[in-house]
This record gives sequence, structure tokens and C-alpha cells, in this order.
Amino acid sequence: MADEPLTDSTPDAARIHREQRRKTLERSWVIGVVVFVVLRFAIAYGTLAHYSRGVVIVFGILDLGTAVPYAIGTARLVTSLVDRQPLAATRWGLLASACFLAPYVWIVAAGSEESFPTVAYVVIVLLAVLLGINAVLTIRRRVRDAKAEGEAGSGAGEADGSGPTT
Repeated sequence: MADEPLTDSTPDAARIHREQRRKTLERSWVIGVVVFVVLRFAIAYGTLAHYSRGVVIVFGILDLGTAVPYAIGTARLVTSLVDRQPLAATRWGLLASACFLAPYVWIVAAGSEESFPTVAYVVIVLLAVLLGINAVLTIRRRVRDAKAEGEAGSGAGEADGSGPTT
């Protein structure tokens, strides 16, 4: 009894550790996304509020309202891909995509009624495209890294891979 290790190395202990790590990574990813959204709203408000304060405020509310589901969706998309669960990955990917696009689609549609200048649309579309590409590439990298970590450790599917990084 005195020679027993202090840590449990059973498969259940590894699974519990992996799940706890994934939850921690997911929470930190959600916080990071929300902070980014708040900063993006401040920039959008400062830039577009003189055209229509109401449009920008609703954009901020919509953006903040979709930030948490987007962050959870992308984090779980990564873990679903790492765990080779295509149906779950599809669901999380659709949620993340809808949450990502909703604020941009809304501000473009609402801005047309407020006569936003052409440059505003160019910047909005450019931001959506560039941030979308960044998200896709980051998700790919996180999945690849998590799978490699799992294969190097105790087998594929045991990696964390939670959440894309900025």
C-alpha cells in the first residue's frame, strides 16, 4: 500500500483529466472571444456611430449575443474533429458559422438603409473574409496539433484541441 503511486494512471483518470483540460481551454477561449468582440464593438462604434448609432448598438448586442455560442461551437468543432465525430463536428460547425456570420450580415443589411459609405462595406466584408479564413486555418491547425499530440501520447482521440486560437 505504501508503494502505490499518488496519481491514478487508469484510463478513467486520463479521460477525466482530458475532459477537465478541454473545459478549461473552452472557457478561456470563450473569454478571449468575448474580449475580442467588445474591442471590435468599440472600434465599430467609434467608426460608424455617426452614421447610425442604433445600427451599431444593435450590431454590438448581436455580436455579443453570438460570441459565446460561436466560441463554444468552434471549441467543440475542434474536439469533435479530433475525436472523429463527423456528425457532431457538422452541428458545431454550422452553429459556429451562423454565429460568425450573423453580425456581419445584419450590419451590411441594416447599413444599407442608413447609407453607410462604400468603404464601410468594403471593410466589413474584408474583416469577415479575413477573420473567417483565420478561423478556418486556426481550427485546421488545432485539430492537426491535437491529433499529433494524441498520437504521440496515449493514442489518437485523447488530445485536447479545444478552441481555435487568435
